[in-house]
Amino acid sequence: QMIDYAVRDVQATWECYRQVMARIDRLGLSRTITEKIYSEASIGKGYLKEMGIAPWRKAQPDFPSAMLAKIMGSYFGGRSEIRIRREVRQVILCDFLSMYPTVCTLMRLWRFVIAKGMTSQYTTEATRDFLERVGLHELQSQPTWRRLATLVRVLPDGEIFPVRAAYVEEAQSTIGANHFSSKSPLWFTLADCIAAKMLTGKAPTIIEAVSFTPGPVQADLCPIDISGNPEYRVDPVETDFFKRVIELRQSIKQRRDAATGDDRAALDTEQNALKIAANSTSYGIFIEVNVEKRLRRKATTVHSSTCEPFSFKTDMAEMPGTFFHPLLGTLITGAARLMLAIAERLVTGKGLDWSFCDTDSMAIAKPDDMPADQFAPRVREVVDWFAALNPYAFGGSILKIEDVNASLETGAPEPLYCWAISSKRYALFNLDSDGSPVMRKVSAHGLGHLLPPYRNDNAPSGFPTPHKSVLGNGIERWHCDLWHRIICAALAGHADRVALDYHPALRRAAVSRYAATTPELLRWFAVYNRDRVYRDQVKPFGFLLSMMPALDFGRERIVDQAALGRRRKAARLKPVAPFDRDHEIALALAFDRDTGEVIPMSALKTYSEALAHYHLQPESKFLNADYFDRGTTLRRHVEMTETSHIGKESHDWERQAMIGLRVDSEIGYGIAAGERRELVEKLREFVAECGKRKAAVILGTSVSRLRGFASGADTRGNDRIARTVAAKLPAALALRAKLSHDRQAELSQLRASVERDGLRETARRLGLDPSNLSRMLKRAC
Repeated sequence: QMIDYAVRDVQATWECYRQVMARIDRLGLSRTITEKIYSEASIGKGYLKEMGIAPWRKAQPDFPSAMLAKIMGSYFGGRSEIRIRREVRQVILCDFLSMYPTVCTLMRLWRFVIAKGMTSQYTTEATRDFLERVGLHELQSQPTWRRLATLVRVLPDGEIFPVRAAYVEEAQSTIGANHFSSKSPLWFTLADCIAAKMLTGKAPTIIEAVSFTPGPVQADLCPIDISGNPEYRVDPVETDFFKRVIELRQSIKQRRDAATGDDRAALDTEQNALKIAANSTSYGIFIEVNVEKRLRRKATTVHSSTCEPFSFKTDMAEMPGTFFHPLLGTLITGAARLMLAIAERLVTGKGLDWSFCDTDSMAIAKPDDMPADQFAPRVREVVDWFAALNPYAFGGSILKIEDVNASLETGAPEPLYCWAISSKRYALFNLDSDGSPVMRKVSAHGLGHLLPPYRNDNAPSGFPTPHKSVLGNGIERWHCDLWHRIICAALAGHADRVALDYHPALRRAAVSRYAATTPELLRWFAVYNRDRVYRDQVKPFGFLLSMMPALDFGRERIVDQAALGRRRKAARLKPVAPFDRDHEIALALAFDRDTGEVIPMSALKTYSEALAHYHLQPESKFLNADYFDRGTTLRRHVEMTETSHIGKESHDWERQAMIGLRVDSEIGYGIAAGERRELVEKLREFVAECGKRKAAVILGTSVSRLRGFASGADTRGNDRIARTVAAKLPAALALRAKLSHDRQAELSQLRASVERDGLRETARRLGLDPSNLSRMLKRAC
């Protein structure tokens, strides 16, 4: 049986290899890239290599580290926000046409890709003048976008900027477009400064500006045919590669729309692959960083945009990808955020609202008091504004009204509604004649790590079968069923209470699948593997299962302590199991990854428990966005007090999804010497006021670690403590000051009441003994 399996495996591999080689040949790429293809981005890299383009780091290896730090300091990802939270609103979903390739083309960034390097020059006065003058009219002109290859050092004073922070003391730093103030100047893209002006009407104060110019074109560049199509020949010296890829995709989409059956499906796959290749090649490869863990910590020089270089010991090495070019990465995302800021400005200018935005899309919402016949025409005016920015050979606006706005039956426009919870967590739906929701687009954000609790052929009764257009791209039937229940609860007037009892499988233990892709993940199964023959062991890259310890309304559930072997808190269990398609078999083998002890099913969180707060997920980076908050979220006003130097934010997400985010989940590079001294002084003052034990509790660390850091000692765990203190101390100081202020205000009111009404009357009203009130006032004095 094993030999037959092995023969079939080899035969299938060979047949797949033949098909891949044929596809590579049709694409016009060299077969030498075959073992290097990991995604559509690898195809894009293959095209760049075929054109003979040398990566920027090879073309300009001596680029100054100080300037590179400024570039990296200005980098932020895509903008993703919820504006109208947990309210049903009619929307029209609009999406920018291939946002990243489009802004690449508008800014003519291809010139940087084919250049031998780039030069920089300070353009402070010219940039100040440009920022003062630029407005919506200028931004509607394509030549304006060619001036955005500029970084600016600004002094934020309440303008709206992307702010990276651990909001509400969350473990992971996130980015929110918030009002921002800082006593220290920071680097942003010029596009971010224009966006700040669009959203607040106030131009930020520029301290200095640096503009970049591509160097001479590289020699010996070669023309290629995209997808092997001679009609789409690209001469890298004369033609913008990103522009031609999008134009090719558009022509394939037109052929797809005219085709039927298998031909239509094949063309749709091809156009989608081109879309992903264009997006990743015009952005992702330029900011690619791969994290490597070294055997031991060693001193590393950290270059920062906020301080002088300093030394730091770390066992992490961040290796740039082949085509790493961070200027392009930061300019592209900055320009994309500017596009969304323009859309927001136009939307509000037309008297409209918006429910959410996500990198390249915005759900424009109808105000409740707006007549229905005015909504679509006003949205069309916003869409048409962007037609002048279309850089392609085909016409139309680069902001499109998505197909999800059209009826599934007739294709005519149909009212579309939105229920948004937090960033990337929303659902769009129509209402049928009975007022029941018909799902049109749902998010799997926060659900993707869970395996389906039931099969499609075992779906709950009474739930409509989702349309095929809703499924795919990671969306499964059970996701649609969950969203259907959430929206039905909202429509019924009890949005806070979503019953998760519609399928028996939801009472079973929630299971996630992952792979043993690192030695650390495989070590979880060291005890399991110890007494098993190799064939029965969990092996490298094999699938594994992970579960969650059961909790009951935030408290530890009482489990069968005898079954656990010894007294342990349920919240500290770390359940894992070897992979099996039959989850009941796998769950019977569940054990604690730290101790190897068997874990009973009663100690595991069910699907219902794991999803209990899904419909209430807060949006910590904004106000009015806590668990039960509804309505319009409000931008925070963030004041920068400390700087923390971090590395790749998306590092090790698979492992973090399994074990949960920690305060030290990000790659940290500590703080500079001067900043460290200031932090130690503030910490000593805080400890003097609170005492060591109370300060340690407030800051979430131990007394010994806090004492070691406050003494200035350089220990192995000191960097982690420094990050913890830097993250939590400013908030603790601010809270203590507020409590002190509030207490003084209360005492003043109390004294005034005693003077006005007398001690006995005041004590009676407060339910206090007069002597106790008297002693309290004396102690306060």
